[in-house]
Amino acid sequence: MGRKLRWAAVSAASVVAVAAVGIVATSSSGSAIPVNAGNTVASKASAKSASASAAAVVAMAKKALQQDYAGTDRSLPKTGPKAAKNKSVWIISCTQSGAGCELPANAAEAAGKLMGWNMTVADGQYNPTVYNEDIREAIAANANAIILVAIDCADVEGSLAAAHAAGIKVFGLYSFDCSAVGKPNEFNGSINYGPWGGYKNYVENSYAKAIADYTIAKTNGHAQIIELRSNDIAIVQAIDIGFNKEIAKCKGCTVYTKVFNGAEFLGGDLQSYTSEMLDEHPTATVVFAPYDAAILLGMGAAVQQAEAAGSKLILLGGEGLPPNIALIREGVQTAAFGLPSTWGGWAAIDGLNRVFHGDPQVDEGIGHQTIDLQHNLPAVGQGYDGNARSQRFMTNLERIWGV
Repeated sequence: MGRKLRWAAVSAASVVAVAAVGIVATSSSGSAIPVNAGNTVASKASAKSASASAAAVVAMAKKALQQDYAGTDRSLPKTGPKAAKNKSVWIISCTQSGAGCELPANAAEAAGKLMGWNMTVADGQYNPTVYNEDIREAIAANANAIILVAIDCADVEGSLAAAHAAGIKVFGLYSFDCSAVGKPNEFNGSINYGPWGGYKNYVENSYAKAIADYTIAKTNGHAQIIELRSNDIAIVQAIDIGFNKEIAKCKGCTVYTKVFNGAEFLGGDLQSYTSEMLDEHPTATVVFAPYDAAILLGMGAAVQQAEAAGSKLILLGGEGLPPNIALIREGVQTAAFGLPSTWGGWAAIDGLNRVFHGDPQVDEGIGHQTIDLQHNLPAVGQGYDGNARSQRFMTNLERIWGV
């Protein structure tokens, strides 16, 4: 399994929430039993129809997988305003202890400095109380704008209202606006994902679908899936919705879900939670992490332990962060699905610059690309940041900004 990894040792117990999708009953011989079979002829016809339908779902998933291997990046922006002058921008990261938030936050900081802006990065510590404190500090510091990284409007609605009252612009990066919970929007801008529009629609109907299609294709429509999910970040809820919507088409697939929160993530509970789920569901074939950092902070170690005991598991991650790409090379993680961290940070600065100028958001060209040992591995030490069509994103934005 490659070099020995150092994982955080953890122990905890929790109530398990289980959600099953598309369970097919089987006889003692393992053949499918059609539901409500009226007679032998009807039963055989029903079984044949079900088999054809299942085969069609697998075929569609395999076709989609080939498209996802090719990547869904689009054309980069061609025009835009020059860099706004004399701006002070606060970036509030959901946590600087998780690379999924740290990398885009640091990239936005670097791009903002290139624009000549005064940049401040605040660590939200995966805690809504700290998020709100950070926003209040930004207001006190007379910031011109705040970029929220994986922090949802619903968690900071009151503080954002205070920020707007102070004339501060708000930009969402991997964050959901308040319309996601049926309230008026508070963001002045967020990344435009072209044909999908906003982040929520893109995640549910493109990114999460790619994860489900990989699962169906690689298991030929017979996946027993353990999914760990956190409900305190809307993006993870959207991934769960999109993944399960696509998996529901697979009648031979079953999903078992375990919910955790931010404190448990930072507290090192994910290894024990994953091990508990694997013990409860010994026939599991797939372990699905909501984002790459969850693998780094325990889920990967639990899968390694299970495989050392004889299990054979597919371990699915998220963004394609540098340490996770290394885990794919080592055979620990099976696949990632390519959400660009550095490009996301730069695109947020481009979007915020358009907000400063009163210009509309444009399609930044960001898509995803499925990565596994045989396909699309970035260079050693690197993470995913767009495919071959989009590698000019930095020089392109520098040209647009005039820096």
